[in-house]
Amino acid sequence: MKKLITLLSLSPLLFAQTIWLEEAPTRMNWANAMKYCEDKGAILPSKKVFQDIWYKNNRASDVEGFDLSVSYWTSDEVKDNKHAAYPFYFVQGRDTWYYKADKYGVRCIKKAK
Repeated sequence: MKKLITLLSLSPLLFAQTIWLEEAPTRMNWANAMKYCEDKGAILPSKKVFQDIWYKNNRASDVEGFDLSVSYWTSDEVKDNKHAAYPFYFVQGRDTWYYKADKYGVRCIKKAK
């Protein structure tokens, strides 16, 4: 039983690390962004993941590794509109919904092993 408790207490540290893949070479619509990440064995980050980075960087618009002029797709869809999802924009920390057909930047994430 003691080994199980130790393993459980370590698991948040082991699974909390996220690996960010390079930005996709082109802007994509939401469906293509989801497929692009899937093909790389990764996922689109949620709004919360982007918000956490933004807050940890003191709400700075120039977070290292992200293009200041780009909104990035998140995995979050609009619940009452199947044609819309949320991109995240670092300049303002904004995550207003837009149509999935629109093209935005793509950064995929994987969990560290």
